[in-house]
Amino acid sequence: MVDPLSPEQLGSVGPARPVGPLAPAGGKSVGDDFAAMLRRQLEQVSRMQAEADESVQSLLTGETQNITEVFTTARKAEVAFSLLIEIRNKLVSAYDELKNLRV
Repeated sequence: MVDPLSPEQLGSVGPARPVGPLAPAGGKSVGDDFAAMLRRQLEQVSRMQAEADESVQSLLTGETQNITEVFTTARKAEVAFSLLIEIRNKLVSAYDELKNLRV
């Protein structure tokens, strides 16, 4: 028989970290933070792809024999790039939807 869940067993429900103010201090707008965050993520994906290229190159030149590490690095870069493309598609779709709204 399955034991029913009680509120005590579930623990607290809420954000895992404290929620800060909506507008950042220092006079920056929220749009600037979004653009900076997006730029950082683009740079991170670019770094991951460069690392994957370097690891493949080192495997081809014989510097490393660890094919599992090379495959893992390449797969991480591929997944990160795919996620980035999906985020871009969602942003373009949201922009198109906003553009088509009647005011």
